[in-house]
Amino acid sequence: MAGHHTRAAVSGLVLLALSLGAAACSASGARSAPGDAPPSTVPTGAATPAGAGPAPASATATASAPASARPRGNPYRSNIALGDPTADPGPDPIFARDADLRRTGTYTYRFTKPGDHKLANGTYTLQYDVTSRTLKAELAGRRAKMTSATGIALYLTGGTALADADLAALQTAGRDLELPKLSRLYVYNLRTIQAGRECTPDSGLTCAGETARGGLFPYLWLNGWWDTWVEDLILDDLIAVPDGAFSNHTFAGVSMRSVRSIGVMGFGHAPRATWNVLYLPNVRTVAHDGFRRNQGFVKIVLPQVITIDDYGFDDATSLRYFNAPRLKRLGRNALNDSGALVSVNFPKLEYMGINSINGVWTGLRLPALTTVDKSAISNSGTLRWLYAPRLTDLRDDAIVNNAQLRAVYLGNAARFNTRALAGNPQLRQIVLGSRPPQQKADVFLGTGRATIFHTGSAAAWTGFTPSGNPSLPVRAWS
Repeated sequence: MAGHHTRAAVSGLVLLALSLGAAACSASGARSAPGDAPPSTVPTGAATPAGAGPAPASATATASAPASARPRGNPYRSNIALGDPTADPGPDPIFARDADLRRTGTYTYRFTKPGDHKLANGTYTLQYDVTSRTLKAELAGRRAKMTSATGIALYLTGGTALADADLAALQTAGRDLELPKLSRLYVYNLRTIQAGRECTPDSGLTCAGETARGGLFPYLWLNGWWDTWVEDLILDDLIAVPDGAFSNHTFAGVSMRSVRSIGVMGFGHAPRATWNVLYLPNVRTVAHDGFRRNQGFVKIVLPQVITIDDYGFDDATSLRYFNAPRLKRLGRNALNDSGALVSVNFPKLEYMGINSINGVWTGLRLPALTTVDKSAISNSGTLRWLYAPRLTDLRDDAIVNNAQLRAVYLGNAARFNTRALAGNPQLRQIVLGSRPPQQKADVFLGTGRATIFHTGSAAAWTGFTPSGNPSLPVRAWS
């Protein structure tokens, strides 16, 4: 195997308040403007098939709230507080404004040959019959013609996969042929690719026992992309990324427009990679650890993804924006250690796993969320509001220790587990639904400044005592 997101008619209901006055303006001004975004994820010179094109300029974020229901201004600015936490703030405007984040596209595979794509200048193009299994020799025989080449475009015939030796020949071509200018690799008609090999202690590999971060973290996966010459990789016809196939990569850009699934550690552990905008238009699932420790990502755009499994994007330390309009499940630690995360667009998210997310956001709009697991929304120093109208089940320590949290809307909350809303010292408004929720111990412990509002009748709420903080006032919302 080859080795590596006019104004409300009712005034006074929908307000935006600058809670810290002039300091708020100062804080919001400190952030980068949306126009400062990195370039698109498609590597420089990536080919565009006939009929394909960029997303229309009018593209907007999915599941936007009706305009009459939205607050004025931008509720996602630093230190903003919502006057009416029950009004849908709509998605962060960044997701409709930024060219990378609003990007959508379709791609349908068809057999292609040289001349069917616009390639970057300096790309050497060849067609190759995979049944011959002689790629190394063919590349060597063309070395003299590739001395000034900055990339290789390989068009497969005779099949849609490469033998191990042929893949290895591509992975090492820049070094083996002593062609230092090479940095881009296009392979067309390639539908499948080899998985990596897990570096378990008994694997017999040179990397045996090596882990992604040490301790009990996953093992590395050996593959032929370790220390490859390839900086920009274009595999637009590939259907799936198998387990470990690109683990420990150092890519600057990747285009895989047909890929539907990312396997375990498929791109895991890549702290040295400079790939900063991840755009995979057809990916539906990301397996556990699929992109773990890709510390270069600044923006992630996954228009079709439904499930991100445990640790899927753990340790994405540079990540600022994540657009996944169809995402339903975010696994345990899936976005843990994402301390630079400014905003997410998850309008269909239903489940948030243990320790699943963190960041420096002002607000979280999660209109479809039903379950929040342990410590999923916790320990934020910047979060001011949470809009989760369908949230039913808050598990132990679900929304805790958020130093600046002021308002939460939980109009469908039915169950509060132990300390579910504890330790939020600045929380003022907790808006619940028509019936009191079930409570376990210490639900509101350390959340002593809040008023609990409800949308039900006085009779329905008679006798409700906030667990862990019985002195909290309980009032009808108006």
